[in-house]
Amino acid sequence: MQNVIEMHNYLSSVYEEGDARSALIRRVQSLQHAKNGVDIVSGSKIRTHFARPNWRKVFVQIAANHKTSKIGVFYCGNPTLTGTLRKLCQEFSHSTTTRFHFHKENF
Repeated sequence: MQNVIEMHNYLSSVYEEGDARSALIRRVQSLQHAKNGVDIVSGSKIRTHFARPNWRKVFVQIAANHKTSKIGVFYCGNPTLTGTLRKLCQEFSHSTTTRFHFHKENF
């Protein structure tokens, strides 16, 4: 498949994954997405992931699902995560057949 756009949105200000306090918002989002195919946060078909992700796990999964592909990683957020994501892009570009290209967005 060529020229596919796959988007992952992470709302990291929500409690950690597995935390009971974030269970309600995940449940409401799942019901809304199943009923209307629309995410409650973005208002689009792109489903929002709640809580801080395990970035290494995310990169492993993307590299496995998109072998020999070029992946653009676009980040807009706290500058402290910029270095981590940039390093993971470099690491996985060298250790897998997937090429990750990091882009920092500023608004």
